[in-house]
Amino acid sequence: MEGITKWDLGSCRTYYSVEPYEKFQEEENIDGSLVPRLQDELWKAQSRIKELETEKIGSKENGIRNQRISWEENTDSLFDYLKEKFSKEREERKRANAENSMLKKKVLEMESTANRLRRERDTLEKVCEELVTRIDELKVETRRIWDETEEERQMLQMAEMWREERVRVKLTDAKLSLQEKYEEMTWFVDELEKGLEMVREVGGVEVMMRLRRGELLIKNARSLEDAANDIDFEKFKFVSDDDN
Repeated sequence: MEGITKWDLGSCRTYYSVEPYEKFQEEENIDGSLVPRLQDELWKAQSRIKELETEKIGSKENGIRNQRISWEENTDSLFDYLKEKFSKEREERKRANAENSMLKKKVLEMESTANRLRRERDTLEKVCEELVTRIDELKVETRRIWDETEEERQMLQMAEMWREERVRVKLTDAKLSLQEKYEEMTWFVDELEKGLEMVREVGGVEVMMRLRRGELLIKNARSLEDAANDIDFEKFKFVSDDDN
C-alpha cells in the first residue's frame, strides 16, 4: 500500500489512473468524444487516490495507536520488571551490607585477636630469651662452682695425703724412738741385774733394802718389756677422718 500511495509510476493502479489523463492531453484534438469518458476516469482515479490516502492515514493512525498500546504494555511490563529487579537488588544490597558489616566485625575481631596473640608471642619470646640468657649464666656459674669444688677437693685430697704422710712419718719416727728407748731400757735392766748380783754378794741391811728396791724396779721393767714385746709396730697405720 505504501508503494502505491507514493505515486509509483510503475504500479498498476497509478498507470490506469494517471496515464489516461496524459493520453487525454495528447489526443484532445484528435477525438472530442473521449473527453467526458476521460474526465470520468480522472474523477474515479482521484477518488481512488483519496480513498487510498484515507486508508493510509487510518492505517498509520492504527499502527501508531497499536504501537503506543504495545509500547505502553511493554513499558508497564518493563517498569514492573525493573521495579522487581530494583527491589531484589535493594534486598540483595541490604543483605550484602549486613554481611559486609558482619565481615568487618569479624575482621576487626580477628585483627584484635592477631594483635593480642602477637603481643603474647613477643612477650613469650622475651621471656624465653631471658630464660636462655639466665640458663647460660647458670651454666657458667655451675661450671665455675664445679671447677672450684673440684679444685678444692683435689686440694683437700692433697692436704689429706700430706697429712697422712706427715702422720706416717711421725708414727715411723715414734716407732723407731720407742724401739730405741726399749733397747736402751733393756740394756739398763741387764746392767741393773748385774749390779744387783754384785750387791747381793756383798750383803748388809742397807744393801738388802736397795737390793729389794732394785729387784722391784727390775720386775716392773720386765713387765714393761713383756708388754712391749706384745706390741706389733707393723700394724700401726694412719686413720683419716673420712675412714671414721
